[in-house]
Amino acid sequence: MNNEKFSQLMYALTKEAARMSFVDFLETWEISEEEYREIRKHLKETYGVKTYV
Repeated sequence: MNNEKFSQLMYALTKEAARMSFVDFLETWEISEEEYREIRKHLKETYGVKTYV
């Protein structure tokens, strides 16, 4: 897997989700803000992926 492309994709997806309300986006997928912080941390530590939010 190309980590740079994966990082670009995750950045773009989270940026698009943040356009209106990122909290609403998370709620739609039944993800708490705490769970998202854990996901973001995992992406950064495991793959070096940077998200927009």
